[in-house]
Amino acid sequence: MNARAAAAARIAAGVHIASVRVAAGVHIAASVRIAAAALVLAAVPAAAAAQLVAPKTIFENASVRVEVLALPPGTGTGRHQGIETEVGIVVEGAPTVDSPLAHQLLQPGSAYTLPGLVPHDIRNEGDRPLKMYIVLLKRCD
Repeated sequence: MNARAAAAARIAAGVHIASVRVAAGVHIAASVRIAAAALVLAAVPAAAAAQLVAPKTIFENASVRVEVLALPPGTGTGRHQGIETEVGIVVEGAPTVDSPLAHQLLQPGSAYTLPGLVPHDIRNEGDRPLKMYIVLLKRCD
């Protein structure tokens, strides 16, 4: 049974569901009930759930947020966007940064910048771990 058919079966059984975007356009039905959520998560391949990695905030004030992003090989952030201008600085590894503006393969010591509201994805397609800093410019006084 595919995810859509499983969702229809849960609706017919009276289980309340909500659509959840997991990765790169893949939608699953996730229940607001714990028992039904376990059924849904069991249907999601572990590889799909493990592919996305979020950065960790290490500093933030009213003007700037600094994040560190550590991506094991084969993982990525998933397509996302924020309202802030983003500057990325590569420390280790070779990330691929995809956006409507460019497709960039970066090396340690290089950097990129993206204006706010530009959807993008950062992936580690290499065989070494990736570490980079992301600086989000919230406002310039």
